[in-house]
Amino acid sequence: MQNLNRSSSFQLPGKAIKLGLLLLAATASQAHAQTSVTMYGNLDVSIGKESGGAVIMGRGYNNWLGFKGQEDLGDGLSAIFNLQTRFIPATGAQERPTTFLQGESTVGLKSNTVGSLRIGRAVTPLWNNIWLFEPWYNSGFNGSLASYQTGSYSSDGINDVALGYANFARISNGVFYDSPDFSGFRFAVAGEVERNPLAKTRNVGISLNYGKGPVGAMASYERNDNNDNIYFLGGSYAFGGLVIMGSYAHTKLVGVNAAAAGRSSERLMVLAATYAVGADTIKAGYGRNQDSGNHKVSLGYSHPLSKRTALYADLYREKIVVNTTGYAVGMSHTF
Repeated sequence: MQNLNRSSSFQLPGKAIKLGLLLLAATASQAHAQTSVTMYGNLDVSIGKESGGAVIMGRGYNNWLGFKGQEDLGDGLSAIFNLQTRFIPATGAQERPTTFLQGESTVGLKSNTVGSLRIGRAVTPLWNNIWLFEPWYNSGFNGSLASYQTGSYSSDGINDVALGYANFARISNGVFYDSPDFSGFRFAVAGEVERNPLAKTRNVGISLNYGKGPVGAMASYERNDNNDNIYFLGGSYAFGGLVIMGSYAHTKLVGVNAAAAGRSSERLMVLAATYAVGADTIKAGYGRNQDSGNHKVSLGYSHPLSKRTALYADLYREKIVVNTTGYAVGMSHTF
């Protein structure tokens, strides 16, 4: 997963601005016909430094602005939509300048009894659930151990230059099904309808999840456009204020992605925990790539100022060729 902390400032394309205004206008004009329309978002900015590097302004988690809603169609059936753009708050720039609605752009149907079906662009079942088993929510920044959950695998599988952007966790032209909850069990499947001309195959994935009481578990499989594969297992258990979590993944890489990683497969593991101290949270974790030898140990502390606002600090040490020590302090706000 690319670290966008060091992304340079660039201008918001005029077409993207026009598209954004049209989307907002369309949302406003149709709001009266919806049962509910919600504007939501997240802001996260951090200041940090790694050994040998300069102090930078980055983020501890992703930033987005979205509009979602649903219309009651009767008999427990609703029409749903979700539009989400991603941005870099330190500069105000789009996260991916060629994709205005990078986060999600879906429309679909939701049933109280049979689940939901969406079409468009969204996060795959693997990435939509993997964050439950990593203290930093698989963010990929600062203390996060995300790269030791999925390694060199991405849902894109095609290089950035060819596409102009990367779908690390998302697919476009996709169909997404999420089941209802069956006594703690649920599952999700997704796949691409259209095949990118540069791709070897279509993305397809499934995630099986369980969450009830103190126990959480997940098993997932996904194949990307390059025909890379990932098998993922995750689990968690809560002992009062202590939550222990871990994951294991096995990736199979082919072609250019195998060459870039320097290997055709990776075995990855994460062992971590969170501990509640009053309203505050202590985070700790260790991740390792068994095949490359890369590893990382992280500590974090989060202090909520309210239900929506929190201050945090991370300290981590990672070995990728050489040892690197880093720290970051930041603030997050959801709305």
